[in-house]
Amino acid sequence: MTNRRMGLLAASVAGAAALTLSAPSSADEVADFYKGKTLTLIMSTGVGGGNDLNARTLLTHMTKYIPGKPEFKPVNMPGAGHVRATNFLYTRAPQDGTHLGAVIRFYVLHQALDGKGVKYDATKFNYLGSTTVSNVVLGAFHTAGISSFDQLKKKELIVGGTGVGSGSVIFPNLFNKVMGTKLKIVQGYKSGHTIDLAMERGEVKGRAGFTFDSMMAVHPTWLSKGTFKVLAQIGLRKEPGYESIPLAEDLASSDEDKKVMRMFAGVVGVGSPIFTTPGVPKARVAALRNAFAATMKDEAYLARMKKIRLSVNPVTGPDLEKVISDIVNAPPAVLAKAKNALSRKGLVKCKAFTSAKYCKKKKKKKAKKKKES
Repeated sequence: MTNRRMGLLAASVAGAAALTLSAPSSADEVADFYKGKTLTLIMSTGVGGGNDLNARTLLTHMTKYIPGKPEFKPVNMPGAGHVRATNFLYTRAPQDGTHLGAVIRFYVLHQALDGKGVKYDATKFNYLGSTTVSNVVLGAFHTAGISSFDQLKKKELIVGGTGVGSGSVIFPNLFNKVMGTKLKIVQGYKSGHTIDLAMERGEVKGRAGFTFDSMMAVHPTWLSKGTFKVLAQIGLRKEPGYESIPLAEDLASSDEDKKVMRMFAGVVGVGSPIFTTPGVPKARVAALRNAFAATMKDEAYLARMKKIRLSVNPVTGPDLEKVISDIVNAPPAVLAKAKNALSRKGLVKCKAFTSAKYCKKKKKKKAKKKKES
């Protein structure tokens, strides 16, 4: 190599080094942004359920892996079948990476089926990942006297539900319309915990739409003691350890019905998603995804999850985005069949069934101030 070329190469290397030293790294930019800040964790369920516990535990451990190590504050925003929280995150929350959502998976289905009140596009959120996938269950309390799925086609079972767009209403309604069950759905309970208390009071006799994980976290002895009998599960594959319980898809009688149940199994595959708002700078999204991935291997986090009986079976952000895109963009014929299956006719209002103190309160609309003349 000539002296001239060597000189040019040295100058080039020196210049690149100077640029590297003078320009702050993206990691430093992210750390500077998050330092001293408090993340807002929006959860679409009430306090005390499996989703609430899962999300709080995640953020407790995840923040130490986010550059700048921000604090976090949990905010429970139940209502409208998880649409309220999702709309807030899409339309009102700052698009800067300071707001995270832990929303029950049915917000994706609600959009796919042209649900009421949707002001979001689920495919536009920045997904960090899903902590786990746990199958949805349909079951009866021990006082119901029902021990098999076939009995549900002959004997009425009263089940409790929260919002009309929640799993506790969607799944029993789906079973009625597609599978021919006789589930009487009482809609409007305050939370899943309130439904559990209603079962213990003998007010309702069953529940659907919550997962094995949620049930084991809140009621670890229900299955072992026979307090609650799981009659069917919805998922892409059987829940490990519960292979004797039939998949809903296998119980369907026609190919069309199987396809509908398979679509809902895909919804279950969304798992327990965690995401931030649209429009967040790529460097912050990458940092949040890296923090999520690191947490999934954190020994303290895994030990805590085991202690509170929540499984960890993570899905990455990009993989989760594909699952959600497939649901939202499912074939029209499948979506039409699914939409027809979720007609809300026949639901019983909570206040007409039980004491109003157990039911959600309807928000009063604020009266518009009269314009001064």
